[in-house]
Amino acid sequence: MKDLNATNPHPDITFNIVTVDDTSVRYLRRDGPDNAPPLLIFNGLGQSLEVLLPLVDELKNRTIVAFDMPGIGRTPMIEGMATIPDYAGFALRVLDRLKIERFDILGISWGGAVAQQLARDTPGRVGKLVLAITSAGGIGSWWGTPIALSEIMFPMRYISKTYGNFIGPLMYGGEAIFTPTDFREYSKHAIAPSPDGYFTQVRAMCSWTSLPWLRQLSQKTLIIAGQYDGLIPITNQILLANMMQNARLEVYQAGHLLMYSRRKDVGVTIGAFLDA
Repeated sequence: MKDLNATNPHPDITFNIVTVDDTSVRYLRRDGPDNAPPLLIFNGLGQSLEVLLPLVDELKNRTIVAFDMPGIGRTPMIEGMATIPDYAGFALRVLDRLKIERFDILGISWGGAVAQQLARDTPGRVGKLVLAITSAGGIGSWWGTPIALSEIMFPMRYISKTYGNFIGPLMYGGEAIFTPTDFREYSKHAIAPSPDGYFTQVRAMCSWTSLPWLRQLSQKTLIIAGQYDGLIPITNQILLANMMQNARLEVYQAGHLLMYSRRKDVGVTIGAFLDA
């Protein structure tokens, strides 16, 4: 088997394989102190682990765990995946195999849906929530610009790097438009998702919403928003903050790229919230 860490420029982060549902799931782990729950990260739509690495570098003094969802990155597609609850259940089986009982969650963009669902399904195992540039779901949210809405439905930006570098800043908005080199640096290591993996994630998000039970979530929650987000506008994060029991909103002058472009500030904010 190929050495998963052969070209890894982050020596403190290890890539490994765990078998779940008879499928080899690629995950990363960065060990931290034992006195804090691990932070589980759910990534954005169609995004592999590679795009998380710069952010993980900024999340200090904490064990970090993340994995490629089925059909994304280096994890093969799995039959039977169709809904956000399916993805949450799959995540729980990964955690059980890794022997992680209690954890905090950072859900980014699409991953925020899985984070909310898992917090609802297993409230006794989820400590704190961080919901970044995300929403209450496809049928319970405000979508972004027409360009963002049309492009999110297809993975062409992953298939063609040239096209992705052109359309990505227009989708993400904010600083990505004015400094497109930052977007190219952010996405250059991304692995194209499989068609099944991508379209299943799109369908799952479009058919899901947390609005009927959002007020029931009791976890302390940090909500991170980009003031100029062209993909998931700030109105979505304001809605989350107003409906959740124990949530506070942190707004950055950035677009949907903020978890990369403002990662140092975001890392400090998340760390302070989790350690409080």
